[in-house]
Amino acid sequence: MKILYIDPAVHSPKSATYLHYNYLYDQVSKIADCYLYKNENMESIVEALRVCPAKPDLIYFGMGWFSLKENAFAKNLNLDQLDIPSVGYLFKPQNFLQQKLDFLKTNGFKQIVTSVPLTQEYEIATGIPCKLLPQASDPEVFYDRKEAKLYDIGFSGALHDNKLYVEGAFKTMNIRSRLQELLKEQEEITAFLNGSDSTSPRIPSYEEYARKIHQCKMWLATPGPFEEVTGRYYEIGMSKTLLLCSEIKKEYKKDLQDGVNCVEFKNDLSDFLEKFYYYLNNWKESEKIIQTAHDDFHQKHTWENRAKLLYSYMEELIGIV
Repeated sequence: MKILYIDPAVHSPKSATYLHYNYLYDQVSKIADCYLYKNENMESIVEALRVCPAKPDLIYFGMGWFSLKENAFAKNLNLDQLDIPSVGYLFKPQNFLQQKLDFLKTNGFKQIVTSVPLTQEYEIATGIPCKLLPQASDPEVFYDRKEAKLYDIGFSGALHDNKLYVEGAFKTMNIRSRLQELLKEQEEITAFLNGSDSTSPRIPSYEEYARKIHQCKMWLATPGPFEEVTGRYYEIGMSKTLLLCSEIKKEYKKDLQDGVNCVEFKNDLSDFLEKFYYYLNNWKESEKIIQTAHDDFHQKHTWENRAKLLYSYMEELIGIV
């Protein structure tokens, strides 16, 4: 399959910090003939087709396109005038969601993929079939390093306090801040708690971040905006660390199973400390969950797996068109 892959973030300064912009392209390009087009100022799809070495079977707009500024979604790129189907990865719905949905409709996209579990809502809003394409993790970075556990529990990253996002982006009120403060009150545990909405305390590299996860017996994960299960969930499990997460939306229940490959606590935190201490003090039981998650995530939740899933969606689409 020949794919015109449009994504300005792939192998860019942005993806040097946020590697997830690279992973999907790198893996899809191993199984398909991809031509990467990165000009975010494109005014017509003709500009990309003009430099593409051969007529593509499909045009794909990646997550990097859907993380651009608002003016990118005001464009009519004339995709609807082509006999080539287009697929768009709807990303960061907390930013310019209506404009992104309008962009997909106006341009005549044939399919939407997204890691946000609101596929039915987006399909109804656009009239375009929408499929779930979860994020994943890199097994070459996140793995069992066989190093000593230094902390009982850890957390790092953005706090995602509600006031910083559009209304409705989070079902829970400041859950990460509340979890972090609750754990700080526990005097008899060791904890690495580095959550902040400032970038200055952030762990500077993926390697150091992965090592820190592995140094903790447990690590916290809560959804991104609009209940998105981020790559963090799979990074934790791949690192031989117990994934301790808030309520999981039904679309992800096959991947994340309480007591099997993760430990799920209630969004209101009413059972959080009870579950935390239970699994901390019953470590043999925790180790079974950790091992299951490690094996399961390495087998099923890599970016290679996601590329194959995306490719299967594309094959299906070409068969329909």
